[in-house]
Amino acid sequence: MTTSRPVLPRRERRKLEVEPAGKVPATKLRACIDVMHDWFIQDEEIDDALDAVMGKESALLRQGELDELLPRMRQHLRQLVHIATTRVSGDGGPELAEVVTRAQQLVSTPIPDDFPDARGYARRLALVVGDVLEILAVEQEAAQAEERWLA
Repeated sequence: MTTSRPVLPRRERRKLEVEPAGKVPATKLRACIDVMHDWFIQDEEIDDALDAVMGKESALLRQGELDELLPRMRQHLRQLVHIATTRVSGDGGPELAEVVTRAQQLVSTPIPDDFPDARGYARRLALVVGDVLEILAVEQEAAQAEERWLA
């Protein structure tokens, strides 16, 4: 015995009449991207991850928490390195090159299975994240100082 299914009403097909978006000037687009980058840099999730790994209660970190934390920290590091390499003026100097190299090595290294090794890996990630944030802070201070001189 087969049961018949009720026929569902079909949605009326409508054609949306939308004008294509106009071209946005590169300066306006760059300003929007800079604002989004600032939001990411100031995100509390980065601070929470660093605090969990390097803070006062880092000794209480358990394997399950570390398993959740490590992929997020790696993603944060990738994004911060991207922001730093696009923001830092000129060649960025040897500090940026050294931090980018350390970051790339850490991100390409598999996450250790052993808990003590994974904690050490998390601490190394946290140190590199801190170094990238410091480079970004120095760059921001330099940009603000330049704006004051130009004003």
